Amino acid sequence: MRRLQRLLLACSFACSLPLAAVQAQTVMQDNEWQVISLYPPHGVYQAELLVQLVAAVEGLWQVQGSDGQPLLRTIDSLASMNVIVAQQEEVRFRRIIEKGELNPAGMQRLQALVEEHPLVQRRLVSADAQATHLWLRLKQPATVAGSEQLSEHLRASLNAAGNRCVRVANEHGPLAGRYMTQWQYDTPQRVDGVAALQALAEVQQQLSHAPEAPDADHGRLYSVLDLLSYLGTVLGGDLLGADGLPQNNAALAQMYMMAESLRSRDLQTLARPDFRQLQLVVLGHKAPLSAPPLAQYQLTHTSIWTASARDYHVLDCRAQALVTSENSL
Repeated sequence: MRRLQRLLLACSFACSLPLAAVQAQTVMQDNEWQVISLYPPHGVYQAELLVQLVAAVEGLWQVQGSDGQPLLRTIDSLASMNVIVAQQEEVRFRRIIEKGELNPAGMQRLQALVEEHPLVQRRLVSADAQATHLWLRLKQPATVAGSEQLSEHLRASLNAAGNRCVRVANEHGPLAGRYMTQWQYDTPQRVDGVAALQALAEVQQQLSHAPEAPDADHGRLYSVLDLLSYLGTVLGGDLLGADGLPQNNAALAQMYMMAESLRSRDLQTLARPDFRQLQLVVLGHKAPLSAPPLAQYQLTHTSIWTASARDYHVLDCRAQALVTSENSL
């Protein structure tokens, strides 16, 4: 409760975003993401490797295409993302990897965060904690040359730090044969936020039982619902009801204000504060999915990533990779 009170005092403004016009027809995109799965030498939770990964991922921003422009729009990874966490009596917006907190206690907190945060769990770390994934969103449609540049730059950076990483065939990666599908829905109508969340919860429940739905070891489906549930637990107070949804629209508005005061935009990415636009993401399914209808909303954008040779690369830094894979590509 003390955390909630402190944040409420810090929130002196409400969140608002301009409403984009609803598009007349759905936009389909399947070439805006590249994913790199990395097998560290001894699993993900090794302090030395995580420090090296931060520097290597930072260097990806400098990779340029043939036009001399940076290739990347965003990077979602352990080494680059910020998330809201509770530490002692404070709520902070912090890097997932903080170099000063990679002692044994800090590594335990990091592992707990990975398993608790809906935008991190299975999206950035495999279930066995042997691999970490980098989700690279491109400024321009993906090309084979650009994809090669990014994975090679990461490999060279890690090897310059003393590792022996090799590129292996993508069917050896933990996301081999998997998809990621992101749907965006819009509406021109005024929307009751809690009612929209209830409709979204029904859709997610239906999707979770679909034959193509991802299993817990390889993926998950998520939306603003999952992030609100996480934030309600972190912030404390009486923001959430027994069903895991915000108690009312006032509680919902408070959560958006608190996230904004901490400079987090994750909520607004998944659903605008007026709920006239929201997203639903399915990660790790093994077959294409049809977009489910959402009451009062129109599907306006679909983004699909598949583990193709162009869009999915695997780097293996484990010793045995040198014996089995060094000449595989």
